[in-house]
Amino acid sequence: MGLSFLTPMLLGGAALVAVPLVLHLIMRRKPVKLEFPALRFLKERAVSNRRRLRLNHLLLLFLRMAALALLALALARPTLRGAGWLADGEGPVAAVFVFDTAPRMLLREANRTRLEQAAKMAQVLFDKLPPTSKVAVLDTGGGPPAFSPTIAAASARIGRLTAATPAVSLAAAMQEGLRLLATAELSRHEMYVFTDCSQGAWAGVPPLDNATSHPDTSVLYIDVGASSAQNFALDEVDLSSDIITAGTPLSITVATSRVGPDADRAVAVEMLAADGHYARRAIKPVQWKQGASTEIAFEVPGLEPGVRQGRVVIDGADDLEADDVRYFTVEVGSPARVLVAAAAPADRTGLFLTQAIAPLALKKAGKARFDATLIDVERLDGTPWDGFQGIVLVDPPPLPDRTWELLGQWVASGRGLVVWLGPRAVDAGRFNSTASEKVLGGRLVRVWRSPDGGNFLAPEALDHPILAAFRRVGDAVPWQDFPVQRHWEFAPADVVGTDAAGDAAGAIPLAAYRNGLPAILEHRLGSGSVVTITTPVSQSASDPDAWNTLATGFEPWPFVMLANETVRHAIDTSDDRNIVAGQPAVLHLERRDVPGAFVRTPAGDDFPAAVDQKRGTITVTATQVPGNYAVRSGGEVGGIARGFSANFGASATDAARLGDESLAVALGAGHRLARSEADLVRDVNLERIGAELFGWIILLAALVMAGDWIVANRFYAPRDEAPAAAAAESFAAAASAPPPVPALQEASP
Repeated sequence: MGLSFLTPMLLGGAALVAVPLVLHLIMRRKPVKLEFPALRFLKERAVSNRRRLRLNHLLLLFLRMAALALLALALARPTLRGAGWLADGEGPVAAVFVFDTAPRMLLREANRTRLEQAAKMAQVLFDKLPPTSKVAVLDTGGGPPAFSPTIAAASARIGRLTAATPAVSLAAAMQEGLRLLATAELSRHEMYVFTDCSQGAWAGVPPLDNATSHPDTSVLYIDVGASSAQNFALDEVDLSSDIITAGTPLSITVATSRVGPDADRAVAVEMLAADGHYARRAIKPVQWKQGASTEIAFEVPGLEPGVRQGRVVIDGADDLEADDVRYFTVEVGSPARVLVAAAAPADRTGLFLTQAIAPLALKKAGKARFDATLIDVERLDGTPWDGFQGIVLVDPPPLPDRTWELLGQWVASGRGLVVWLGPRAVDAGRFNSTASEKVLGGRLVRVWRSPDGGNFLAPEALDHPILAAFRRVGDAVPWQDFPVQRHWEFAPADVVGTDAAGDAAGAIPLAAYRNGLPAILEHRLGSGSVVTITTPVSQSASDPDAWNTLATGFEPWPFVMLANETVRHAIDTSDDRNIVAGQPAVLHLERRDVPGAFVRTPAGDDFPAAVDQKRGTITVTATQVPGNYAVRSGGEVGGIARGFSANFGASATDAARLGDESLAVALGAGHRLARSEADLVRDVNLERIGAELFGWIILLAALVMAGDWIVANRFYAPRDEAPAAAAAESFAAAASAPPPVPALQEASP
């Protein structure tokens, strides 16, 4: 806080406080000498009266001096400021306006979006900017930070703001603005942050401390959030897989949430037809509960082979349309061919794995996800691999270096390898080699034993695609019912970074056992992937030396899911079919002779995309607009057709307001928040012009003058006649009294 004066020259009037002092010294009453026979009692009374009169004189003097000083101070118009002692309240400033332009800012209230409300509030600030100020406008859509050439240009820039996929967070945009202000030559720095105070903007953001890090910058947050908006939201769409076999229905799970009172609203699934229009394939009525999240499950059968795109939509409109639709892309085709090489006899050691990924009943019905071919591992070198998309090694023995080298080359070309390590690896010394370590991304150390049965798979997180399928059951996965008595201790390669080919040097653990050792690891090799599981599924339940009961326990559905997800992830290293808007999408063409391709956006526009001839991939970076994208190279016959879908991230559409306590923590101690135009004007005046104290000082001066009047009247009040007559009688009595005794005369002054 600081204090300054609008008319400091009038402070010279404070010198008038000397006038009462001079008058006091000049007009002092001089005592009148009266001679009386006996003055002892009168002189004692005179001493006490003199002390009382002196105090009255000083009090009256102080009140008159204070009245004149307060009048001079009031005429100087003092102002209380929030940014130091700045006398020039109307001088130019360097100001940065930071806007949150995430899609949630399209939330409507009173027929106005939050972004329109922010622009309206910003115009109030522009009207109060001193001339020749420097102004910059930043937003979460990205772009280089720079001051506009004029205030009018900055105002026009605000009028052109549109909601889009955030390139940076609001906190990051503020940091850009603070760095820009540090380069300004003007001494006064101001920042105005327009936010909806939502969870999407501030949840999980570390507390800001602008007052400490940038004490010379005045930061004001403007709350443009909605207080009574109603919204239906599709939070997330989960597909059973983005690669399905022809004849297999597509399972879709949709998470929903509601802001507002309970209501009924239907949710539908629509598929994109060849004519570019969406055809409705499924619809369900939904009861939306205030503040509650629900899940809706759909099954869409009969999808034709090829790339198929669709969307999930909410019937009807609400206050925020950005979260009313979610897009998806799936690839429908024949089952992926997988070669399963198991230790001899393969029909026994590879049975569990083969039946898990390609059950006989589904295979006969044409609905199996994979087309599995089972062979003995000794026949691996003599079997052509070109027709297979994945290879699974079940309990492999030590392999020749030549076999590992061929596997590495085959995987690097874009295929997948899954290895279930078991007892036939014999020992680490025989199994490990430079070639095997290069493929697996690590080496075997020793067999870890847990005979008490207290060890089992214990994934800490379900973020990886292999484990993401288990989210549907969450904590209900009974891994403890399938103990692992033995497993290999696997040490990932300790080389940090990437090798000469740009591949990860070591395998990355994805899940661990209860004892903390790696259970599932992944090693990226070229364009392919190698997944390693450190315990086998090759032993029967009757085997007394069985290493685990993953495949032989009671209802081993977790193993079936794990077997399918490991193979699916290993062979599905080609396309980014469903991404968050703004992230790049990488599509594999599986051909190296394609010179280029064209990308069609959700709006129907086409733009060219370059093909990486070395890897046979297309990378699309212009994915800010949500929707379904189509990629085509060549003609209808013999051409390549791919596609992907982009959706807003969860935070981009989460418009639920953050609680006051959580918001106060996020914005930091001492933050200033304006919620209306009146608050905005008050805070700007307090910070830039200051709060005038004229009225308060005039009131105080009036009170002092009233006190002066009261004290003066009491001091100069006329004496009553009765006391005067009593004094005369006492004087007469004293004159007629006998002379005092000598002792008293000596004691009298």
